[in-house]
Amino acid sequence: MTLLLRIVFFGFSGILAGILAWPVIELILFFQAVFPTLLLFNIALGVGAGVFMGGGFGASEGIISVSGVKIKSGVVTGLVIGVVAGIAGFITGQAVLLFLGTAIFHSAYSVQRIGFPLSRSIGWALFGMCIALVHGVRSRSAGKIRNGIIGGLSGGFLGGLVVEYINVFSPDAWYARLVGFAVLGLLIGVFYGFVENRMAKASLLLLGGRSKNREFLLTQKVTNIGASPKTEVGISGYDHVVGVHTLITREKGEFVLTDAGSKAGTYVNDEKTRGATLKDGDVIRVGDAQFLFRKR
Repeated sequence: MTLLLRIVFFGFSGILAGILAWPVIELILFFQAVFPTLLLFNIALGVGAGVFMGGGFGASEGIISVSGVKIKSGVVTGLVIGVVAGIAGFITGQAVLLFLGTAIFHSAYSVQRIGFPLSRSIGWALFGMCIALVHGVRSRSAGKIRNGIIGGLSGGFLGGLVVEYINVFSPDAWYARLVGFAVLGLLIGVFYGFVENRMAKASLLLLGGRSKNREFLLTQKVTNIGASPKTEVGISGYDHVVGVHTLITREKGEFVLTDAGSKAGTYVNDEKTRGATLKDGDVIRVGDAQFLFRKR
């Protein structure tokens, strides 16, 4: 999968997650009267949205990697973070609304048209940030956590504005929240993928075999390559590749390759090596898989 398709897929995953969350939100809204307080109602809305958005987004990287292990761990991580995201986002939105309504906006019109959408969008920004942290938390990657913070805040805020202003201008349209949540998921996914792409300092492009032209971003301090579904660069289906075959470590702006003790060894530009500092354009051979190293 190319890097552009990776961004598109994150966006598509977000759309699907938003669509899945929509009927749950509608159900909670239908039973709003049974909630004893507005706080509990908002928490229920947040958890309902967060569980589906978190689980859906959490599965996306595993689907891209064709790794059942990553799908399962991503979904579980996403469900847990989704609950936290929903509670934090909706409570934050209410707190900001209270502040804006008392300190800045004083008329009912300004609160309805500006204060309410703006405050809720800040809550959606926090919600989006938490959702986009799923991949970083799952892989324990500081780089992916950074990408999630930037991408999630940006996508969540803009998507939140869409959700809230659709409700302002089309409050009675049955499709309003459906479109809003789909756009929210889309923007969280696209912004995460865009930030990930821009912040990565290097990538590996597979040159042949069943996954030819698939590109992997090197976003972590240590990236492991091998046949195991748990590796960041998983290349199952290639001969002479062991579970964890090779490591690439980022050190002071350089990328250092180290063979992990495999029998077949690791080659850089057709020379067998136990360790080497990589340069832009180097060809790396791991078993029967060949990569082009690209420094950005």
